[in-house]
Amino acid sequence: MSDDDFRRGLEKRAEVMGQDFVDRAFAGDPEAFGQDFQRFLTEYAWGAAWGRGGLDNRERHMITIAVLAALGREKELEGHLRATVNTGVSERDLSDVLHQVAIYAGVPAALSAFNAAKRVLEK
Repeated sequence: MSDDDFRRGLEKRAEVMGQDFVDRAFAGDPEAFGQDFQRFLTEYAWGAAWGRGGLDNRERHMITIAVLAALGREKELEGHLRATVNTGVSERDLSDVLHQVAIYAGVPAALSAFNAAKRVLEK
């Protein structure tokens, strides 16, 4: 990957998750354990995948939420649910996505995701 991928990833990550989120991810000693992983995530997930075009942030965010819900990745799901205010994913969109999760990944996964969404939306 290149510095361009990293810069594009930083911009996209801040656009979707918020600048505070990005600042927290890169806080501390740049040589500390895990900081190279933050760069890796930023380059590949945010620069190469989220930054590749084709889908807009709203569409890509709904896909991400569906995958996280289907896999039962509740902590990451809650972070992305909070970030929906940055991408235009509405409560109705979330409900529709989680109904799809129920059909294709199972009711328990969708129920867990609905509960996570309720907790996030109540705040």
